Amino acid sequence: MAPRHDEAALQRLATLITRRRSELKMHKVDVARAAGMQVNTYSKVEDAEPVRSTTYTRIEAALGWASGSCLDILAGATEATLVEPSAERAVHSPVRPEDLAEDVGAAVQDAAIAIGEHLTAPEIRAMKQRVVDEVLKRWEKRGIDRN
Repeated sequence: MAPRHDEAALQRLATLITRRRSELKMHKVDVARAAGMQVNTYSKVEDAEPVRSTTYTRIEAALGWASGSCLDILAGATEATLVEPSAERAVHSPVRPEDLAEDVGAAVQDAAIAIGEHLTAPEIRAMKQRVVDEVLKRWEKRGIDRN
């Protein structure tokens, strides 16, 4: 069972965790996976809902916070203590651009089949390839590494 904390303390913690996640340029799913939990559980923390103390401990590690920082914030601290980052603690997004490109292509293909009664199979494949190529070109312009 989650320990009881007042709403203001939970909101303060939620704000600081959200800010830290943003500083690290991580998505909710990235933090949840790095912490070894479901994104729904992690989202409770950002929504200022109470969770178990062990959940806070796992989130601290994923955010590079010292152990006990979340409970300190809930007890009144206004900031978390950062730990020195190390290479083995690096967190990377589990979504690879090439996987996303495949998903985009599959979505385009499914949509074309669903609404394009007049399209032939070669036309659908060509449309799919054109969309994937365009997405990859846009990523390249924005400096997103495909590897």
